[in-house]
Amino acid sequence: SKYCSIHSGMHHSIRYILGIAAFLGTFPVCNITKRNTQALAFRWISLVTMYSLTLLAGFLTIEFIAIDYSIQHLNQANLTVAGGFKKATSGTIFYGNACLSVWLFLQLARVWPDLAKKWQLVELSMKRFGQPKLMLRLVAITSVFMTLAFAEHVLHNILNVKSATELLSLEMNITNTVTFLGYMKIFSLKSHWFLFDTYESYATWKGVAIVWLSLSGTFIWTFTDLFIMLISSVLAAQFRILNSALRQVRGKMLTQFQWREFREMYASLTHLVKLVDQHVNKIIVISIANNVYFICAQLITEIDAIKQNYTGSLFYLYSFLFLVARTTAVVIQAAAIHDESRKLAPELFLCPAECYCIEVQRFL
Repeated sequence: SKYCSIHSGMHHSIRYILGIAAFLGTFPVCNITKRNTQALAFRWISLVTMYSLTLLAGFLTIEFIAIDYSIQHLNQANLTVAGGFKKATSGTIFYGNACLSVWLFLQLARVWPDLAKKWQLVELSMKRFGQPKLMLRLVAITSVFMTLAFAEHVLHNILNVKSATELLSLEMNITNTVTFLGYMKIFSLKSHWFLFDTYESYATWKGVAIVWLSLSGTFIWTFTDLFIMLISSVLAAQFRILNSALRQVRGKMLTQFQWREFREMYASLTHLVKLVDQHVNKIIVISIANNVYFICAQLITEIDAIKQNYTGSLFYLYSFLFLVARTTAVVIQAAAIHDESRKLAPELFLCPAECYCIEVQRFL
């Protein structure tokens, strides 16, 4: 039924995930948690869009300062120092990725209501072949990925603050018993060194802004990878449904009308993939490029940190492996769409000669 299709499709399966992203300023679509795609809308004058634009303004402010820092410090002297390359460029790359991601998701949000409706039409037309069970798979992907990302982020901050507390306590009025305000100060000076000329230039309001923008940027980075995996997983699942339907009629005598149904369904899915790719391809490029940069930077600059202590060694190993794993997962999940679409041809080759017709020819 139509009700069943609406409540087992792409939008229904990921609407709460997208709702969290909208709340945090990453995916500003109004009514994103509504069940009916007809309720979806993008408005420039809305709380979620205004919050996204506020985030973008904050990211751009830090990005301009980070670029200036990179220009001044990206030289031979700094590049030959252990960790010099990452120190000179990581701020620029991190906030550059945040700026581009927010802007690209804003552009995607503008067309998402229309795209979600077209996607649902394809799902409705596929109901006679069956419905993919998406909810459990997508919830599992989200839970595992976000848990691992959260653990990596928390460990990174704990180790950073721990390593900086002793040093900064000697130079500033910070005790080893770190309060929340003390944590903000240490975190800001340790992770955003390019924003401060001296320790004295720090102010509490700057710390609040830095923690807010840093957490938002980290979420956007994580959500970008997650979004690609979820969308790819749904598209691949829909191709699997079509493949399964073709396997069930393998070797059977089908009419020209039945072959036309299969061909038109495949054409609809292919068109949907191209439409999604048209709006998401830049996001995929940014995601892969950002992950590859941090993999290389981590590999090059953090090797010396392994010598420090056992805890640090375990963290950097986990952080590096997680970066590699998340990048691999994004690529493999996106490639699964192409892999599933290629499984159709072998089924068509098994079409009995007696029912071979113009529709099978056009299919091939």
